[in-house]
Amino acid sequence: MKLIESIDIDNGSYQRLTNFLKSKTGLNFQYYNKSFIEKRIKSRMIRVYCNTLDEYYSYLSSNTEEIKNFVDGFTINYTFFFRDYDVFETVQDIFLQGLGVNKKQIKSNIRPTAAKLAKFRSKSNAAKKFIKNKKLYSRPEKYYVDVFIFLNRLSFYKKIKLLPSEKNCINIWSCPCATGEEPYSINMIMNNLKSQVRRFPKIRIVGSDISYGAIEKAKIGVYADDSMKEISDYYENKYFTKQKTHYGHINLINEQLKKGIEFVREDVTEGHSKPYKYDIIFCRYLLIYFNHKNRDKFLKILEDRLKENGILILGKTETLFDSWGSLRLIDSRNRIYIKSQSKLF
Repeated sequence: MKLIESIDIDNGSYQRLTNFLKSKTGLNFQYYNKSFIEKRIKSRMIRVYCNTLDEYYSYLSSNTEEIKNFVDGFTINYTFFFRDYDVFETVQDIFLQGLGVNKKQIKSNIRPTAAKLAKFRSKSNAAKKFIKNKKLYSRPEKYYVDVFIFLNRLSFYKKIKLLPSEKNCINIWSCPCATGEEPYSINMIMNNLKSQVRRFPKIRIVGSDISYGAIEKAKIGVYADDSMKEISDYYENKYFTKQKTHYGHINLINEQLKKGIEFVREDVTEGHSKPYKYDIIFCRYLLIYFNHKNRDKFLKILEDRLKENGILILGKTETLFDSWGSLRLIDSRNRIYIKSQSKLF
């Protein structure tokens, strides 16, 4: 069998293949770095025992199932619940302040223990990770967080205290949502708060992804242990049921949480099929795969979908520096941007 590094892809065959796939799937290949696309193509070629790109083209042309497999293999589905949990703590704290509720008054523990984090790392890294997290836990909460300076400007902050209604609904979009771990993490926080406070706003959560397989898995809500590596014991025990199988056990998500999310199969680079404007957009671990020119086109889609004074959460791997268009940085650690036509200061 060929090694992935030994497969040669010439420009003509590459263009022919991507044009064919675009005609069948609508996938916008020009958005992505070419090296990223080539790696995905080579991976599928090895999987189906094709030695040349022409062979793979012929295989695709006569095998509609492989087209679906390519799309599922093309997308980035590596994720887990509460990935980079600082982001979720920040969102929870915004809602708590809006509700006028002291954090000590509610049951909620988003941070997993350092021991649990170490359990999922290799032995060589476990000790270092454990020490690192012990240091992190000793820091004051909000050590890196700037967003709280701007609370009164946020589009949804005043809605948090209002009676739940369609007019006051807070819209949240997870894009791309992969296999659902991110939107479910958001919904766990919202559901947990709602169960403990007297008045809680109406929340609408939408999750989008191009992968058929990812969206179907998200709707089913069954997860392996790899997805549980950064979920706290509190949320794991409250929202999951473990079930034994012949291969070990699986984690079934609470049925009520499924009802709170609308999953959509779509290519977000072509736009968004839902009519909503959003108060919060999560778009993490995607822009790093785009080339610079088309990254800006996609950011325009996100910017247009944000309400004025809504927030875009990019996470630690992305940066637009201090601003991009009307998006202005308000949290330097979690890369949270507010949409504001006017200057912040």
